Amino acid sequence: MLKRGNLIMKKLGELEITDNKKLVLAIGEYKGDERIDLRQYIKVKAKKDEDKWIATKKGINFNSEWLDGFVEMIEKLRDV
Repeated sequence: MLKRGNLIMKKLGELEITDNKKLVLAIGEYKGDERIDLRQYIKVKAKKDEDKWIATKKGINFNSEWLDGFVEMIEKLRDV
């Protein structure tokens, strides 16, 4: 589970970009609507030299009803 502000998000997957950056795909609920979140996270040093991943503003969050249209757009990238 991930927490972003007042949102509790369930992590579905992640893609490591570099040692200090990753993309995280998560799903959650906001005001009764199911939301999909694809966001960049960065690794920062926390207390006692422990690493902590924090969400950045870089990413998208959209209603799950738009998922089919979003997937269609992504699939078009294969033809480019």
